[in-house]
Formats: sequence, structure tokens, C-alpha cells
Amino acid sequence: MEKQQRSFFKSRTWITLLFIFGIALLFAGLSEMLFMPVDEPGNTAIPFVTFGFILVFLAGARLYRDDNNFLQDERTRKIGAYGLSWSWFLTFIVLFGFFWLDYLGIYKPDAGALSVMLILLMGVSAKDPVVPFKEG
Repeated sequence: MEKQQRSFFKSRTWITLLFIFGIALLFAGLSEMLFMPVDEPGNTAIPFVTFGFILVFLAGARLYRDDNNFLQDERTRKIGAYGLSWSWFLTFIVLFGFFWLDYLGIYKPDAGALSVMLILLMGVSAKDPVVPFKEG
């Protein structure tokens, strides 16, 4: 089995930079919340806090776990491709269901709600398996 090739964007240095950038965004948003009224036009505090928290959470989770020794072989690639294909198929089925719910007047979701539901559905159902490998 060959080791999965690591690029700079998967390296620990890049994840650390994302973590620091997330902390900077978080503090920028929090300081803007303190010094600028929320109703003021041009206030970007809420998006800064949201994106900062997400970056700190995801990058912190990646830094916390040790994922330096992962292998990817034909079996894990096949399982990942199988999972992704079922995720797309499930998304098409759900879209078809939303079409009929809208067409029959049972439920008419707005674009924002529909987008969030589909993004969450695809993200949850398309988990790519990674098999840990410990030497020794």
C-alpha cells in the first residue's frame, strides 16, 4: 500500500495557519460587536464570528488528532467512490421529493432552506472513509 500523498494544503502548517486566521476573525468580529451597533449598516460582526468559530473548530479538531499516518488503497478508494455515488443518488431522490411536494402544494420551501437541507444531506451522506495505519 502506498502512503497518501500530502500537499501543503493538508499539512500541519496550513491547518495551524487556518486556526490562527480563525482566531483573528473571531476576535475581529467580537471587537466589532463591542464597538459598533448591530443595526449599523455595513456591520460584518456576525459573519466574522461565524466563520472564525467554524475555522477554529475544524482546524482545532484536525490539529488535535494525529492524522499523519493514513493509507489509501484500492479498497478504500472503492468504498469512498461507492459512498459518494450513493450520496448523489440520495440527493437526486430528495430533490425529486421536494419537487413533488412543491408541485402538489404540500410544502413550498424557500431557496435558503432547500439549500441548507441539501448541503447538510450531501455532507452527512458523503463521508469519505480513511483507514488509519499505525506502523510497528
